[in-house]
Amino acid sequence: MSVLTNTFESVKPFWQSMAGRWRQLSQREQWLTATALITLFTWLIWQGIITPLSDQQALAEKKVAASRAQLTQIQQQAEQILRLKAAGATARPVSNMPMDQTVHQLAGRYQLVIQRVQSRGETLDVDLANTRFDKLMSWLTTLEQQHRIKVKNIQLESTDTSGFVEVRRLQLERG
Repeated sequence: MSVLTNTFESVKPFWQSMAGRWRQLSQREQWLTATALITLFTWLIWQGIITPLSDQQALAEKKVAASRAQLTQIQQQAEQILRLKAAGATARPVSNMPMDQTVHQLAGRYQLVIQRVQSRGETLDVDLANTRFDKLMSWLTTLEQQHRIKVKNIQLESTDTSGFVEVRRLQLERG
């Protein structure tokens, strides 16, 4: 409490001096000074609060637009897959390469980072680093269409980075 009292007492002469100067100003000078202080305060509020909020809103709108574009692309790919299946498209013959080698080879082509692969009989458990969702889907589509390696189980979570996902669980099997 004494620190607060000492601080108030040390500032008191400053405010008394300012009040004396204020009384010495003419009414017109007081009006101009008050207008300048209000303008300065308004500008500080604008620059300190309004502008950053506006910038954050614009960034959020860009992220939403990018997500919508990505969703449209995914929907188009899904429609294409359904059209191909309806047209009786068949997968190409399966290569003789072991499933884990195929998975590694294609992951490199799609710039995916595999952290661990564990074989469990006819399935592979694959751990991936956080990756772009579109690259992950393209990789999985290629595995299924060209190598008959299908997703048995997958669990994804969003990340703080737009367009990226965390692969919590991925099990692949040859079908």
